[in-house]
Amino acid sequence: MGQAQTAIKTICPWRLETVDHVPSGHDPGMRLLRFSDGLEQAFRRYHLGVFLVRMRWALLVAAALFLLFAALDAISLPQPLRSQVLALRLGLILPALALAWLATYLPRLHGWLQWIGGAASLVCGLGVVGIVGVARAHAFPLPYEGIILVIFAFYFLTGLRFMPAVLCGWATFAAYLGMEELAGTPGHVLLYNAFFVGSANLIGTAGCYFLEYAVRQNFLAQRQLQEMAEKDFLTGLLNRRAFSARAESAWRQAQREKHAVGVAMMDVDYFKRYNDHYGHAAGDDTLRKVAQVIGQHARRPLDIVARYGGEEFVGLWYDVSAQDMQALLERMRAGIAALDLPHAASDAAPRVSISIGLAYLQPQPGEGIEDALRLADVALYLAKEQGRNRVVCKLPDRRDATG
Repeated sequence: MGQAQTAIKTICPWRLETVDHVPSGHDPGMRLLRFSDGLEQAFRRYHLGVFLVRMRWALLVAAALFLLFAALDAISLPQPLRSQVLALRLGLILPALALAWLATYLPRLHGWLQWIGGAASLVCGLGVVGIVGVARAHAFPLPYEGIILVIFAFYFLTGLRFMPAVLCGWATFAAYLGMEELAGTPGHVLLYNAFFVGSANLIGTAGCYFLEYAVRQNFLAQRQLQEMAEKDFLTGLLNRRAFSARAESAWRQAQREKHAVGVAMMDVDYFKRYNDHYGHAAGDDTLRKVAQVIGQHARRPLDIVARYGGEEFVGLWYDVSAQDMQALLERMRAGIAALDLPHAASDAAPRVSISIGLAYLQPQPGEGIEDALRLADVALYLAKEQGRNRVVCKLPDRRDATG
């Protein structure tokens, strides 16, 4: 992956989904196929989205193949071997495959799907070992190579991640060795058979490892591209486009659940004068520091803040009381003042300050996030008109409260 894998620190605890870092190819999280908890959960959701359809088709194809083998057994095997083999294929293996296939359509089971699929795969492997063992007991020369086919399916066709696939493959190998020992297979024959089945597992283990490693690389690359597309390059906050998409989703959720939201427009006071007086490099550094304070006040999963453009910021807070919402914004305003960044050209304060306009409302049918943004913009205009460096709250019925 080269540069695409470079470790990055996100400074966005206010985002809907957070990660501590995106590891590089040299990170232990890549080598051990395990990220930190938050990123690992995101990867598993990504993996499920990529491989869910493959798992369904793999289970169907496996079921079809076992049915074909059952038909072949019914034609070619003598009694009582035929009944015992069909009982394993139709009474054990096919039900396990069918249950796993049904589980792929039950969202509440998706978190367990790797282990459900792994259990079904292991039943298939042990079932095939049992079929070969029954044939050995009846002195019927049923080929053991079917076990190799099942093992390769574990690693490459089922959509299993590395660990479940490895457990299935090597457990099947161990069961096969035990079965051949119990069947009294001659040592020289068992040696060669074990070598081929073990080799299939070694190939599968290596191949499955590199396959999952590649999937994790692709996940990280997509995540980095998403970060780049959604993040403001200067401040690390969401950009305006990403805010619009996420705020629209939060707004619809608030409509459904009948929760209130606070939407705030925020503007650094007299920022053009700041740039003219201190220079654009100092202005950029100030915007980064202001953005960090704003982000620290939007840490819950559904709280969203973004740089709206220039020195203007925007935020949405979900299901907060009006009193708590205004208190939060006052703390934010005080936190920016506490940065103690001199602003000699400001008429609002001797240091960098911010004006905040808050629209507090419960979304109603027919209203959109644009209505809340317009109301917050009116509140911001009032804050500027009243002298800046303050919070003004505007309610839909035009009652207002000034902080």
